[in-house]
Amino acid sequence: MSKPWDAFGAGQIDILIATTIIENGLDFPNVNTLIVDKATKLGLAQSYQLRGRIGHSNIQAYAYFLYKAKSLTDIAKQRLDALKEAEALGYSYHIAMRDLEIRGAGNILGKEQSGSINAVGLNLYMQMLNEAVEELKISEN
Repeated sequence: MSKPWDAFGAGQIDILIATTIIENGLDFPNVNTLIVDKATKLGLAQSYQLRGRIGHSNIQAYAYFLYKAKSLTDIAKQRLDALKEAEALGYSYHIAMRDLEIRGAGNILGKEQSGSINAVGLNLYMQMLNEAVEELKISEN
């Protein structure tokens, strides 16, 4: 039995119900409608990526992001508004900046940080960061 997305891509079926796995590069040029249920549960970048899965042909595309009014927090509204504003091609950078604005920059030096800082300690991390910046400066010249 073929996979559903293979049958969908071949035009054997007209509707594909999927999880957010479709944001990971599946491309079906003939798709012109996306319906996302519980859209307030998604982040801005993820929603933008999902919306980017449609409209790859000369057919007008439509994306519907559904949510219950009672689940619309202020942050979720900001994300949906930013997504609505991002209708031009190549808006990825603006989406990233808007996402940073909404979520905040985070706390790179805080105790809740994971990754390199916790693994090596603040002093060694700052030394490694400084060395990397110096290497970049040298390679630019």
